[in-house]
Amino acid sequence: MPEENRGGLGADNPKHVVVAGATGYLGKFVAHEFKNRGYWVRALTRSVASLEKPGPFTAPAIPPDSIDEIFIGEATKPETLKGLCEGPIDVVFSSIGISRQRDGLTFEQVDYQANRNLIDLCCDSDVRKFVYVSMLGAEQIADLEITKAHERVVNDLERSGLEYAIVRPSGYFSDMGAVLDMAKRGRVLLVGDGTNRFNPIHGADLAAVCVDAAEGDDPVVEAGGPDILSQREVAELAFDVLGKPGKVTVIPLWFAYGLARFIGVLNRQFGDLAKFIVTAGEVDGVGPDRGKITLRSYFEELA
Repeated sequence: MPEENRGGLGADNPKHVVVAGATGYLGKFVAHEFKNRGYWVRALTRSVASLEKPGPFTAPAIPPDSIDEIFIGEATKPETLKGLCEGPIDVVFSSIGISRQRDGLTFEQVDYQANRNLIDLCCDSDVRKFVYVSMLGAEQIADLEITKAHERVVNDLERSGLEYAIVRPSGYFSDMGAVLDMAKRGRVLLVGDGTNRFNPIHGADLAAVCVDAAEGDDPVVEAGGPDILSQREVAELAFDVLGKPGKVTVIPLWFAYGLARFIGVLNRQFGDLAKFIVTAGEVDGVGPDRGKITLRSYFEELA
């Protein structure tokens, strides 16, 4: 336990936190950030192996000796969560949501119901505060299934009687890593004309924002990184870091939406994800600068 800590009370009396979503890009950073600040950390996971190995796009590994307790369970199955909030637990953090999962579950089952199950556990225990990661600009994409699921969680938290903090990031560096991967293959695909602007944030910076939210009083915390860029500028930056000539292919919105609908016929989950990606390609998403790590330095690390 670190001698210096800003929120964990101290080595002899640490605050206790459950980190749900600890195998995801953000969750891995958050588990480390809570621990570094002196918290006693319990990580909820379906797989110890997924915790122990590094995640994609620089997400750190979580070796068993780097946190205090591992709880094996599935947030979508409440019967597996018995005892998760025993301790007592002061804070529950959740970044649970569908990203690249391939298990056939829907946004309703994962992004909403899994988090609803955690809220119910908190309401039946002595948990003081729930920190939940949603999205910035939800009002611009309110018709999407992923947005509806996230905002239902927000509404449930507001009515729960728990203290809560909703963290709304403008975007993740992990998604920008996918752009660099395309650039490595020689061509970046953009949805729309690529002029929409946003400022994604590194997982480590966002983790600090999340722990600050757990310790603060603000019910809603918006966050972005230090660089405000358009989609096209992100692609150009990726090619520049790689030292390769830029090749960008623009996918018209009308075609992208048609493709998303077709994908939805074959697989509802991937169709919903595709529609989210397409819609994100036409709206701006700029949050307050709460990051230190630049996108160029991140691309250089990945490259």
